[in-house]
Amino acid sequence: MTTLIKDEYRVVSLMSGSSLDGLDIAYVRYWKENDRWRFDLLQAETVPYPKKWELRLFNLAYQDAITYLKTSAYYGLYLGEEVSKFLERHGIARDQVDFVASHGHTIFHQPENHVSNQVGDGAKIAAVCGMPVVSNFRDSDVALGGQGAPITPVGDYWLFPEFVLTLNLGGFANLTARLKDGRLIGFDIVAVNLILNHYARELGKPMDENGQLGKDGVLDNDLLERLNAIWYYEKPFPKCLSIGWVNRVLFPILRRARISKLDILRTYYEHIAIQIGRAVKVVYDIGLAADEPKMLVTGGGAFNQFLLERLQDHVHVEMILPQKEIIKFKEAIIIGFLGVLRMRGEPNVYASVTGAERDSINGAVWLPPPSSSSSASTTAS
Repeated sequence: MTTLIKDEYRVVSLMSGSSLDGLDIAYVRYWKENDRWRFDLLQAETVPYPKKWELRLFNLAYQDAITYLKTSAYYGLYLGEEVSKFLERHGIARDQVDFVASHGHTIFHQPENHVSNQVGDGAKIAAVCGMPVVSNFRDSDVALGGQGAPITPVGDYWLFPEFVLTLNLGGFANLTARLKDGRLIGFDIVAVNLILNHYARELGKPMDENGQLGKDGVLDNDLLERLNAIWYYEKPFPKCLSIGWVNRVLFPILRRARISKLDILRTYYEHIAIQIGRAVKVVYDIGLAADEPKMLVTGGGAFNQFLLERLQDHVHVEMILPQKEIIKFKEAIIIGFLGVLRMRGEPNVYASVTGAERDSINGAVWLPPPSSSSSASTTAS
């Protein structure tokens, strides 16, 4: 197994979320100090997807196998090119980067069938950017019977230890909690920006900025009751959500509602807030590792003022918003950290979170082809 043991790591991290709002690229320094991992976000930006990539990734789950394979290959080439452009824009030399950590973009996530696939061929990324690449951060956990998600709790635990609760408001909302009994747990709660962005686009906006569209709608109690009755919310953790679940379960309920899109949005905001409030209460009642817990809130939804207002009415712990860069890039920061643990040969997905047989070391390491014409082909370990 390829390993790299150092006192300090500099990593370029790539994250593409389910809401398809762009490719997050972060250049992060990680180091360990007094048994605590620390990080410094050196550079970061979000690269909006060209329309062709947005459409191709959005529709990929419905295409044939060869289209899937070609997309994964060309998306890997695209990611490698974006890494190279990022380094050039910020004046970062390749010898200042230990490796690239790439989450890829999730197309299929069916842990019950031992399947979790993210497009973005790691070998192609390595070949284009000329640096080692760590990718496929879910496979080992899924092979051990785990949910393969969420994978961010390990990063929450090591990089944000002052918080016993962390909430990410991305395409889905997921929660990490440290319990008094020593367990670290985490699970997906509810779809967030996937739904909010969908209805905002149907209303002619790329997103519902600050929740203004939803705020103008009228709450529909019948739809709210049907949403809150969805079976997933009563399922015990470990558990996770997927776009397939959204298409099979959630959208049919929303599309049967005979109300305006504005009213659907308003009702769905309330649904999000209620389900997050219930999830926080569940872990609070189990017993959190702090008597007066504070919850770190990040992800694109943390910029949505109306969503935060609704959460204030349903979540009965203090919510803390960090600086803007952490809100936007926390997931990318954590993906880079998972790469660090992988390169050190240390577990980076915990069974207490995913329900797997045991903790696991996740990530395939792809080495760039040597520059010599007699070089061997790219290898994975």
